Amino acid sequence: MSLEKKFNRAAEYLQSMASDLDSAQLLKFYALYKQATIGPCNTYEPLMFMGNVLKKWQAWKTLGDMSYDDAMKNYLLELDKLNPDWDKQSDSNWVVISRLISTEDEISDADKTFLDWVKEGHEEKVQELLDKKPKLANLIDSEGLLPIHWAADRGYLEIIKKLIEKGTDVNAQDEDGQTPLHYAVSCGHHHVVEYLISIGAEFIEDNNGISPKDIAGENFKEIL
Repeated sequence: MSLEKKFNRAAEYLQSMASDLDSAQLLKFYALYKQATIGPCNTYEPLMFMGNVLKKWQAWKTLGDMSYDDAMKNYLLELDKLNPDWDKQSDSNWVVISRLISTEDEISDADKTFLDWVKEGHEEKVQELLDKKPKLANLIDSEGLLPIHWAADRGYLEIIKKLIEKGTDVNAQDEDGQTPLHYAVSCGHHHVVEYLISIGAEFIEDNNGISPKDIAGENFKEIL
């Protein structure tokens, strides 16, 4: 299997277990993914920006001139440390495992919260819970984020649409004043950025006076 093909499988696998990782682990994988797919950090530093966007930018920037191949190799190495058996299944019947294999007790489906399902990108379950309790669409977590911020951060466009349909404000701000557009831009999710703008997302400045345009760089030149 080629390095790039294995890397793409690893990136897909990681999406299924992202909710099990702590912030430091997520930042490491985020930075390596950006380095492996785009190359060295090519966006401006978000000056005086103390939220998640700056942390992601810094994590990517610290990789310097690391090559595409080395970034992919390091990504795979980090995943192997978490779960050496992640890629044991064959190409023909590979099934994404929904939880990280670790020494910690696994969370059963019955114990998962609405935000857990959002973070995992489980569209059907998110829709089911929203139909029962539409107010979940505007649930604020302990970090001051709404479900739409998590969905925008991870590029889950269909879940974003479901949340919008249930009344979530496209310009909802977290405790740092960051909107879903801030998150989508900082994570490089072009399809999400295009959609948010198409339904009225504004270039709102956060608590530090930074708008999504300020962190966009060249990657979103044609869109923004």
